[in-house]
Amino acid sequence: MTIEVVVMLSIIILAIILFFSTYYLKKSHYTDIDRLDSKKKEVLKRLPLDKTEKLHKMTITGQSKAAADLAIKKVNEIEQTRLTEIEAVLFEAEQATDRYRFKQATSHQQKAETELEEIENDSTQLISTIDELLQREEANLKKVDLIKKRYHKIRKELLASSFSFGDSINNLEDKLGEVETKFTSFSDLTASGDHEEAKIIVNKLDKDISEMEKLMARIPKVIKMINSDFIKQKEEITEGYTTLREQGYLFPEAIGIENEMEELDKDISKLEAYVENLEMKEADQQIEEVEKQINQLYDYMETEIEAKGKVTKLVSKLKKIALHIQDQNREMSFEIDRINQSYTLYQNEEQSFKKLRTALNEQSSLINDIEVKLSDNKIPYSNANDMLEESFEQLKHISDSFKHLSENLYSYREKEIEIKNDIEEMEYALREMKRYLESKHLPGLPKAYLNLFFYTTDHLETLSKELARPRLDLKEVISVHQMCEDDIENLAQQTDAIVDNALLTELTSQRLYRHKEENPEIIETIKYSESLFLEEYDYETALKMVREKLEAVEPGAYKEVHDSYKKDKSYD
Repeated sequence: MTIEVVVMLSIIILAIILFFSTYYLKKSHYTDIDRLDSKKKEVLKRLPLDKTEKLHKMTITGQSKAAADLAIKKVNEIEQTRLTEIEAVLFEAEQATDRYRFKQATSHQQKAETELEEIENDSTQLISTIDELLQREEANLKKVDLIKKRYHKIRKELLASSFSFGDSINNLEDKLGEVETKFTSFSDLTASGDHEEAKIIVNKLDKDISEMEKLMARIPKVIKMINSDFIKQKEEITEGYTTLREQGYLFPEAIGIENEMEELDKDISKLEAYVENLEMKEADQQIEEVEKQINQLYDYMETEIEAKGKVTKLVSKLKKIALHIQDQNREMSFEIDRINQSYTLYQNEEQSFKKLRTALNEQSSLINDIEVKLSDNKIPYSNANDMLEESFEQLKHISDSFKHLSENLYSYREKEIEIKNDIEEMEYALREMKRYLESKHLPGLPKAYLNLFFYTTDHLETLSKELARPRLDLKEVISVHQMCEDDIENLAQQTDAIVDNALLTELTSQRLYRHKEENPEIIETIKYSESLFLEEYDYETALKMVREKLEAVEPGAYKEVHDSYKKDKSYD
């Protein structure tokens, strides 16, 4: 096959493909255009043209007229303008398809599609609006009929049970009058065809009637509460207060119970005014205030009644306690005199006793004074109860203080016995230290130690003399006793130190002597240490001499000597 034939065949095939492609595209566009045209016709059928005509013929005014005119205008605009424009766009799409301008055709088709969707949405809203406008009058009338039934029920209840609404009846009837005025306005607006404004009136009527129903349900309950509860309780409080006053009860001035009762009257009157003026929110708040005041007034009276029983018991109880403490007072007086004969009191016992006796007399006088005032009806029971409870605490404190004072007094004798026993132990300790030193066969004792020993002995003798006095100055005895204890403790430490230094000097010298061959000067050190030891009894310095020399020739050796000595000593 020649090239010319191949080229010819290719051209033919390409032409065939192009023909069928173009045919398919045209067919597709024609189909979509037909679909859009059908959709346009369907939208036209759905337009509420009959309802629009009916709405146009209706006699309506005001806001309803404005809404209807706008709906009619939009329907006419869709029918006469927007759908016509879509028809023109579809015609242009068809012509563009005929001329194989598929891109231009697609643009026209898309424009028509978008506009049709918008018209469909607008039509749906218009149908709803027109239906509502056509049914507005009927809907308003139905709702008003229901409201009128509720209105007549309220009117009937007001007439039949006017007494249950008290002074609020006039304001309730005034509100019903306002409702009747709105009914008239509704009728006028409906007659004139302004159903939109009539609907606003209907909503206001519904709100007013609902409010009236709430008031009708609430007001009788509040009035009953005022008459059956608050006023009766107020009368009961007044009667109870009068009875208590006749029985001799008093009330604290700080309370001002009569002023509180006057305030209760005013608050109940204020509550009644709120109910009369239909101000139920304020009335509910006032109810809480009145209840609070009533409970407070009951509490005041109950407090005094309860206090009377408490006071009667407290007076009897406190008088017994006071008598018991008076016995303590007398016993303490004898005890102080007795102890004072044997000891010089140094802990302010006499001054403390005088203060306690004065405090006791004050509390006894207070109890008697309260008892007199109670019998003469000159003090409220609650005040008396508070004062007596405070007096009870004071008497308890006084009684505890007497016990503490008694313990202090008895401690004088106990302290004396304790110190006498300590003297025997300290004298025994001195003898033991002396025997301990003698057992070590020391050449002598340092002068400072001997001075301390004799100083301690003198203090013990002083302590013994103080204890032998007919009337002990225990403060001085305790001071001397403390010095003796300190002396004994110091002497014991010095005793141990002398023995330790002496024995360690001997042991250290023995260890040091081992090094005499290589260190001839050691002999001189040992001799000098020995002279301090035997002649001056300066065991501390003697030890220091040999210790330092030993550390110089054999570092660490002294620690071995010291540790071995301590270990052997612990076994003794």
